[in-house]
Amino acid sequence: MSVTPRKSPERGAADMAAPCRQYSWTPEVHDLYGDPESILRKVDALNMELAERRIFVLLTESEGHAQLRFFEQVEGKKYAVSAWTGESLDGAGGAIGDTILKNKGINCVGEQVRGLLARFPMVSPTTVPAPANARAAFAHTVRAHGEDTFMRATFALLC
Repeated sequence: MSVTPRKSPERGAADMAAPCRQYSWTPEVHDLYGDPESILRKVDALNMELAERRIFVLLTESEGHAQLRFFEQVEGKKYAVSAWTGESLDGAGGAIGDTILKNKGINCVGEQVRGLLARFPMVSPTTVPAPANARAAFAHTVRAHGEDTFMRATFALLC
């Protein structure tokens, strides 16, 4: 079922490509907790439609260790993946939710979140083929926190 956003008098929804319009109106954010393998089993049960999205983000956090991965479709079925690693995401997951809510589907939600995450100095993107599934896209980053580590993984499925 496709949801069509309401037209806005502002720049935004009318200027976006159709997939961006649809997903900016219906983005998703999933917070999953547990050890890496428990999180990946939960990911396997979600239909994230990654191949249909232009931008999606993974945030992972455990005690003293945080990572951010920003995925953006750049050509055909290839994605540029920008990365940041540090000690804390300092509330970035909640801020993504706030940004989505304030955006109200009007502008490209992926671009709005890109602006929010600009405070993290990400390394230059690496281009990778489109992931076969969510586990293929996210497992390496989730597992990087350590086998028995309790952690949170936030998946922001944007436009």
